Amino acid sequence: MTARMKAAQAGLRRARAWLRNLGPRSVLIVLALLGAISALAHAPYHVSIALAVGLSVLLLALDDARSKPNPVLAAFFRAWAFGFGHFLAGTFWVANAFLVSAQDHAWLIWAPLSLLPGGLALFWGAAGMAYTALRPRADARVLAFAGLFFTVEALRSHILSGFPWNLAGHVFEAGGAISQTASLVGALGLTAVTLYVFSAPAALLGRGPLLNRAYPAGLSALLVVGLWTWGSLRLANADLEETDARVRVVQLNRAQSELRPEAKDEILEEYLLLTAQPGIEEADLVIWPEGSIPAYLLNEPELLERIRTSLPVGTRLAAGAPHVEWGPEDRPRAYFNSLHFLKVQTESLLVEGRYDKARLVPFGEANTLAALTRPLGLETLSQYGIGFDPGSGAEMIHLERVPPFAPLICYEVIYPEYASEASSESQWILNASNDSWFGHSAGPAQLLNQAGFRSIEQGLPLVRAATAGMSGLIDPYGRVVHIANVEESQVLDLVLLASVDKPLYARIGHVPALIICLIFIGLAHLLPRAARGLA
Repeated sequence: MTARMKAAQAGLRRARAWLRNLGPRSVLIVLALLGAISALAHAPYHVSIALAVGLSVLLLALDDARSKPNPVLAAFFRAWAFGFGHFLAGTFWVANAFLVSAQDHAWLIWAPLSLLPGGLALFWGAAGMAYTALRPRADARVLAFAGLFFTVEALRSHILSGFPWNLAGHVFEAGGAISQTASLVGALGLTAVTLYVFSAPAALLGRGPLLNRAYPAGLSALLVVGLWTWGSLRLANADLEETDARVRVVQLNRAQSELRPEAKDEILEEYLLLTAQPGIEEADLVIWPEGSIPAYLLNEPELLERIRTSLPVGTRLAAGAPHVEWGPEDRPRAYFNSLHFLKVQTESLLVEGRYDKARLVPFGEANTLAALTRPLGLETLSQYGIGFDPGSGAEMIHLERVPPFAPLICYEVIYPEYASEASSESQWILNASNDSWFGHSAGPAQLLNQAGFRSIEQGLPLVRAATAGMSGLIDPYGRVVHIANVEESQVLDLVLLASVDKPLYARIGHVPALIICLIFIGLAHLLPRAARGLA
């Protein structure tokens, strides 16, 4: 056993003894604090060891739950407490959205600080309960733990529209060597590997021969070294090519509280002044972020005319703005959060297309529980009536002079399957977002990192246009090529990169790759037994 393994074993032994001496409530508090600290593994910090320590201690706490009068219930609350702390620390910034219209919604701030992390933690509680109920053998503890927690993370990514935010695989910075594993198995597959690797140290305190106890940690070390080596070679052989297309991203630094319909004229003027800066003639596409103009743009002839007369003829513009469709008797039939694709012509402004956001933010843009929340004074956080309707689904946009692209609005980019559907024949991804809802928190950095994973999975460059956020260019390997200063209004003139050969994940999806990944880990666990049997 190496000196590091011995040190890890000694530290875990002390942690287990300390946990056993704590009362039931104290254990839950400690686990919640450890869960919160483990969130430091995610962007913008990427302190991976925080999650490794947290998961190892959680596994020991679940083992200890077997000695309690009701072991399954004790395990549920222990895993739930850890998950609550983890998700609270990882998503607390959502509460900022409730302070934008503080006079209306500040009193509801308890909801994102309790219901959201508490609901997400239910998945972890279920995994802890299943782990204890299964009572895995000592030499299978880590495998059972990783497999069960991976299963609930996959369910969390899909149930009730899913929320695959801050998966364990996201602790690796997109564009780094280990993150390249997502090109094979996706971020979810990397999550399976991460859960195994980061909980493996707990096996050092198991029962049985030394080989059985040291094997998971040794295998984890080999996995990390192997994935890092393969990822490093992939990046070393990366051959980036530029296309002939140029885009201009316009970023406006305004707080969400200032993006009001009554300020639409002033906001449009700011966008036009930034857009018309020298070099506009060379831009094949100008991109304004999600919700850039707080008005139903296509129903505002004066605003459209100002755009036409302020920009050179031939300018193509992707502008984020809400859209309303009219029904009989001129009554609104549906509202959408949209990207409008416009072309400046000599005497008119041509509408070349529109993309309507399909994955809407619960309570922020749409509310399926409106009948229950309306009496409490919450319809949605949207400033446009009762919120938005979902669009028809993923699309690919064709415009002259730019390669075909997949538009993803805001957090649509966190859904691998949706991004795959949108990107199947696309050559790049456009992610328009409004990050001003969340201020200077960890949220925009986490969103940027997850956007990078979509580039790795699809082998496509990604352009981000964000209000008061992180605008820039990500290459097909997830590396940030250029990023704007989040605190400045500015324009970014970017040369579009070419896509690379479709990675394995983009060709076969995550299910076959994840099965291969899990089978590999399972077979690897059988090797020590087979070796002993032949001895």
